[in-house]
Amino acid sequence: MKFQTLVLSGIVAIFSFTSCGDSTHEDHGHDTQAETNLSAITVHEESIKLAKEFHARLAGEFAQTPTTDSTFIQLVSLDARYVIWNKSMVKLPGMACNHEEGEHHVHDHAAEDKLAQLSAEDLLTLQEAIQDELKSLILDLDSLIEDK
Repeated sequence: MKFQTLVLSGIVAIFSFTSCGDSTHEDHGHDTQAETNLSAITVHEESIKLAKEFHARLAGEFAQTPTTDSTFIQLVSLDARYVIWNKSMVKLPGMACNHEEGEHHVHDHAAEDKLAQLSAEDLLTLQEAIQDELKSLILDLDSLIEDK
């Protein structure tokens, strides 16, 4: 819940401080924006890959941890945080929808529309923050496994 509030606050702040654009941009400015937008998409795709790996590892730990084990509740907590984090993974502008067979497929069109209004730099910053939260989950799982 804390992460969702942080992300939503970040989006609101970005909308508050983002200018509507300037018609004096030179052509190379558009190239830089396109590169930054591609970087945001790359970070997003890396996050998807890391998330799948994390979720598989988490499932593996659940499978081998008895419900009576003291770490089981910590795994449940990590799973709950992952579910909240996963809701922040909205398809980015310029990305095609490419879900695997049987994969959960939901689109938050309102969120996608808001993301389309962000500058490329703001979109990249947001994707990096989302990925950092996932990396925090991964570190917490690593720490939990080490302490077993």
